[in-house]
Amino acid sequence: MDILTGLVIWAAQALTLSVLLFAWWSRDQNQTYQLSWSGGFGMLGVGLILVGLRGEIPGFLSIDIANTLILLSIGVFIGGMLQFDGRRVEPFIIVPALLWIGGLLLPVVRETFSARVVLYTLSSGVGFAMLAAILLRRPGRSPWTGNILAAVLGIYILTSLAHAATAVVYGATSFETLPVPSLVLIPGAFCFVASVLIGAQMLTERSERRLKVLAATDPLTGALNRRGLIDEFQHLRQKVQPEKPFLALLHFDLDNFKQINDRCGHQGGDAVLVAFCQLAAVSFNSRGSFGRMGGEEFASILRVTDMVEAASIAEGLRMTLALQTIRTGEDQITVTVSAGISLQPAADADLDRLLTAADRALYAAKAAGRNCSAVDQNGIASIVPSAAMLTQHDMTLEIQASEQVTALRRLAQAASS
Repeated sequence: MDILTGLVIWAAQALTLSVLLFAWWSRDQNQTYQLSWSGGFGMLGVGLILVGLRGEIPGFLSIDIANTLILLSIGVFIGGMLQFDGRRVEPFIIVPALLWIGGLLLPVVRETFSARVVLYTLSSGVGFAMLAAILLRRPGRSPWTGNILAAVLGIYILTSLAHAATAVVYGATSFETLPVPSLVLIPGAFCFVASVLIGAQMLTERSERRLKVLAATDPLTGALNRRGLIDEFQHLRQKVQPEKPFLALLHFDLDNFKQINDRCGHQGGDAVLVAFCQLAAVSFNSRGSFGRMGGEEFASILRVTDMVEAASIAEGLRMTLALQTIRTGEDQITVTVSAGISLQPAADADLDRLLTAADRALYAAKAAGRNCSAVDQNGIASIVPSAAMLTQHDMTLEIQASEQVTALRRLAQAASS
């Protein structure tokens, strides 16, 4: 294959990818990395066409502008990679093009074909090294990506050095005077194919992550579902956290939820479920995981220091919910929740036993009149003392919490004696 044919085929592929990526971006304009990749392939395609027209158009276009566009395309690809990972695009992405432009300011480089080949090889090598560094530092990258990068960069370095050395040794004055003219296409072609493959792999990995998230997420509330909670249990059980040696399961059940559905309809019921999950997300934050078990039942799995901490967290959410008014349409809904709490050493924690114990405690909380919490200790469920019920209503939440922690510690001491 002669150089012109190779350049035309390569340019056609790049421009086709540019159009497809632009069409993809136009469907969801929030995905800016697609626009960047489209622009990168577009620059590459135009640059290759200008290179192919060398001799037919002024050298300023077929040499200066053409190679600047190709090197800029590398930087735009890098920018797209950064956008793909949600990172800020940095000015360093234009370094390859700046090296080329700066080198052309030297007369000996501008006027000598072999010197321009060496300069372009250096500039593009810096660009691909930057691209490789960013890809290799990506969190959660697959070994497959690293293997491709290693192979492609190895081939690129060897063929680029061979191309530059040949141009210098033979004193080439144009592509046609090189011993093997088609050698000029090999480095770029490999990197082009690698860019396409790596981009496809990145999109595949993102799709797989999204599918995993969807499989572990409740579609109504956005909280974890039962499967997601099971995965989180395994993660928290294996987590090394000596300052929090226990694994707690907090089982929540919204009180009289059927009545809410009957009075406000399923739309009102759904609003309550969503509001409770939003409140729980703020309450638990980074303490542990929270999810929907089904219906109006929820659970949280978290590492704690002791039973007092677990009960305090559950009571904090319970009391906060009781103070909220949930608005849906013309309805203003006040809802309460009951909680059952179980605890096991993290190293020996068993999810089935934790669930059984938490269910037993939740049943005791419901039997005690709802809107309260209970803990299961050694198979015996005990109602958590509620400061809000023991003191006047105008007491602040901070004082209530202090009084409640004191009562919880008494309960823990009684259980251990």
